[in-house]
Amino acid sequence: MILQNKNLYNQILCSNMKFSEYSSDLRKIVLINILLIISGTILLLFAIYNFFIHSDNALFIIDFTAFLVTIFIFYDLRKSQNVKRASIITTGSIFIMMLAIVYFGKGHDFTLVWTVFFPMFAIFINGTKKGLLVTLLFYALVFSLSYQGIDKWQGGMWNEASYARFIVASIGISIIVYFFELSFDKAYETLEDIRKKEKQYIQTLEQCSITDPLTRVYNRRHLTVQFDKLFEKAKKHNSYFALYIFDVDFFKQYNDTFGHIAGDNALQKVTQTLTKEVFKRDVDHLFRLGGEEFCGLIIADELQKVEFILEKARTTIESLGLEHPKNPHKVLTASFGVCVIHNFEEKDFDKMYKIADDTLYDAKNKGRNCIVGADKISTL
Repeated sequence: MILQNKNLYNQILCSNMKFSEYSSDLRKIVLINILLIISGTILLLFAIYNFFIHSDNALFIIDFTAFLVTIFIFYDLRKSQNVKRASIITTGSIFIMMLAIVYFGKGHDFTLVWTVFFPMFAIFINGTKKGLLVTLLFYALVFSLSYQGIDKWQGGMWNEASYARFIVASIGISIIVYFFELSFDKAYETLEDIRKKEKQYIQTLEQCSITDPLTRVYNRRHLTVQFDKLFEKAKKHNSYFALYIFDVDFFKQYNDTFGHIAGDNALQKVTQTLTKEVFKRDVDHLFRLGGEEFCGLIIADELQKVEFILEKARTTIESLGLEHPKNPHKVLTASFGVCVIHNFEEKDFDKMYKIADDTLYDAKNKGRNCIVGADKISTL
């Protein structure tokens, strides 16, 4: 039932149009549709009344023509889904219709009363600036016509006092509507700023939840999410898919020698250089597992490219030349363990991780500062 009501709301009041969250155009469309439905119904009733009861053909033609225009706008809005066009046509139609009522009605049967509603339509639909300009033009014409009717309209009952009261009432309502809409616009702008800041804050929180605060690369939490995405991408293109783990060699001794702040700076330098110079593609991802241990994912169309990319990463770290007296190479280095697959029948993160972890230990046993597993396809 709720879904049906929502669909009915979208069809009747929103013209089946889709809006971004908190769009100001949504308010315009709802107002236009409400206006069209109410005015269309009233115009049809007045057309029937003026033709069959009041026998006023001029007002009948005005009312019935205006009714047909509302039907056209209602249909065109759903077909074109153009908010600006609907606003212009609706305002223009009301403008002409009310001027015609003033001209032909000559103040009889309270026809002038309808003109006080024009500022609401014009300003609410078109905004404060455009709406106010249209309202000023409308009342300039209405006041001119009604001035000419002094001592003539309503059997001579329309006099200067009536004219003055009409002007005061029209201007007063216009001012109220203008400042009401102006305050709404200001409130909307303030609320929109708050929403933007809130959205930015949420995005920042989401980014923080998947980012390592020290190195600014992805954290372990985000690893499994990206694993699933890249696995499916590699499977789709029948590419080689690699999961690698690398460990900064003798990093405990580095911290013992230079201190933990220097160690943190070294890790930052390593990750910043790798992401800038080596892992630059959108299918190359680097994650910090913890401490000096990192993990990554690679997609390549050739097996040799996996080894090439990781060899570049290894030599890049070594070429940084970060002094490390306790490392046999006298500079900071890293060891890599890799698991490469080309068969996508089974998706198993744990098995790939285990193979990469085992080959990392093989790299350490071979003297470190080397890569093991990138030159062969692993079987899960």
